[in-house]
Amino acid sequence: MKEDDITHKLLSSISKERILLDWKHKTKINVIKLIKERSLLNSIPETDTIQNVLNFIYPSLFASKTQAKYFLTIIGDNIFKKNQQLIFFVSQNMKKLLGDLDSISYLSIGNTNTTNNFVTKYHENNSYENYRLLKINETFSHELWKEQLKKIGLDLLCVATHYSKRYEDSEKFLENKSDEELKKFALYLRSNNQPKIIETFCDSYLNKVDDTNSTIHWKNLHFIWKQFLYANCLPNMIYSNSLKNMLKAFYNYDEERDCFTNLTSKYLPIESDFIKFWEKTIQVLDNGGENHPDNENETFDELEIDELCMLFKTWTQANANNTSSEKLISNGNINEESVLKILKHFFPSIEIIENKYVLNVSCNIWNKNSEIEKSFDYIKLQIKTNHNLALISFDDAYNYYYKYCNNESNKLVVSKRYFEKFLYSKIAKYIVYEKFIETAWVHL
Repeated sequence: MKEDDITHKLLSSISKERILLDWKHKTKINVIKLIKERSLLNSIPETDTIQNVLNFIYPSLFASKTQAKYFLTIIGDNIFKKNQQLIFFVSQNMKKLLGDLDSISYLSIGNTNTTNNFVTKYHENNSYENYRLLKINETFSHELWKEQLKKIGLDLLCVATHYSKRYEDSEKFLENKSDEELKKFALYLRSNNQPKIIETFCDSYLNKVDDTNSTIHWKNLHFIWKQFLYANCLPNMIYSNSLKNMLKAFYNYDEERDCFTNLTSKYLPIESDFIKFWEKTIQVLDNGGENHPDNENETFDELEIDELCMLFKTWTQANANNTSSEKLISNGNINEESVLKILKHFFPSIEIIENKYVLNVSCNIWNKNSEIEKSFDYIKLQIKTNHNLALISFDDAYNYYYKYCNNESNKLVVSKRYFEKFLYSKIAKYIVYEKFIETAWVHL
């Protein structure tokens, strides 16, 4: 609110009431002075304000009210420049949310370092002693956060500074007000050094064996390490080379093959089998060129993550009795999250969009394009039999494709999205109004 607006409202009220008319100028000066001296950040928020802020971030953002209060206390500490040596590890998703909070803080109270000490990556120049861990609900909507923050952002900052004063600082909060679960997690790096963390990982995820044929390649072992971090909600706090060198002190290492010998892990079989499936059945196509569906008769290929799960299970079942040295260990059950992790770690050059569509790849178990093309005769027959209009919708065409698959007992069915993309690549000249096919196409 502008000072001129406050002054105008004040003077208008004095003139209307007339009681303070003789002291009008003096009253104006004193009231404006009191307002300026009263810091917003030193006020104690109303109970409703505090509850509204807590309800905004719990349980949507944080799993417990204690975690929410801890987060707010950290924000308050940052505004008051307390514990500036502390660094808070957060996920990439939370870093985005904090960027919005930083903007609100700058615009409303002029603070520029509200979230500067929140990081997503470890740096060896910083001591474990100064790191604290913080986790959020990763499925929280970024758009919802931005929208609500516009309405409640200033309240959140006031509650944060209130908590920072009430609990002294975030460290005192952990010591005196936190439950053991939050305290143990937040102080994990302060309580554990690198050798201790490596030891915990080895005890939980790796097994020494007498069989020299049991080996784990470094890339696979590094993936298991990432699984350990993910399962425990931990950041990657050890550089790859440092991790490798430390593991060499525990296990036999073959430099030439870049693998650790006499070692197994119960966490590797599904990944190992999926990599075999990928290498034996998946073909990676050139990105663009002849595989880009911009013009009619050009082809394209892509697989959805859930389709890869189904294809892997199909392939595993077909090879269940494999007697070769590459005998499968898993039963083929794999979830989409695991597939995404494997692809991003072992095949980083593969293009994945929206964490759902794997572009420019095909599988020799299932030729999606050929299957759709085989269904065209059936679809045309249905159109001739059941349609008198000059146009047929994509929806009706897809329903006929779906019936064709049922009739042929095809267990794998392409998605409506892929079906429509294929139509655009094959019969573009018969498509009108974006979602309709001219029935003249049936006479081809």
